[in-house]
Amino acid sequence: MPYQTCPRCGLRTYCVSGEECPRCDTPLGAARRPSAAPDWRTGDEPRLVVERVLAVARRELRMDAALLSEVRDGREIIRWATGNGRLPAVVRGASAPLHDTICQRLLDGTVDSIVHDAVTDERVGDLPPVQAMGIGAYIGVPLTAGAARRYVLCCLAGEARPDLSERDVQFLRGLVESVRPAVDRAAGAGG
Repeated sequence: MPYQTCPRCGLRTYCVSGEECPRCDTPLGAARRPSAAPDWRTGDEPRLVVERVLAVARRELRMDAALLSEVRDGREIIRWATGNGRLPAVVRGASAPLHDTICQRLLDGTVDSIVHDAVTDERVGDLPPVQAMGIGAYIGVPLTAGAARRYVLCCLAGEARPDLSERDVQFLRGLVESVRPAVDRAAGAGG
């Protein structure tokens, strides 16, 4: 598989000739020789591992932002995030009361893993982040890490996305499993 390292930001990503880096939009060419896929489960620093997985999720699902949030003390706290700038409030360290988030609705079973059109969906359309940030679509999956810490890996788009499917949810579930060891390491380190 053609993996390349972005010369600008260092992200190691799957690339087809003429594509751009999913983190910084630097053009990636075919001049570099393909290398083996990175093993995101071992040896890497947890932050970089999670950011790589989020970049893959955002790119493959064609979303504006991908994030991994921790659910803690009645809040959803963004621990890692990547995006194209269209949803500027999605940044590491941002938080919101859990009861005001789509992730809470996912965790309590009010919504499934996909919300195709958040603005018109009566289950989430009135939530402050949907209104304030202009969230059009949501896809997310929960993750329970070491010490029973709860997280949600989710992607957001600024427009409705009726094309999101169960296949996309399965893709995210696979990414959750690939990132779980890094999240456990980060949680163990107090990250």
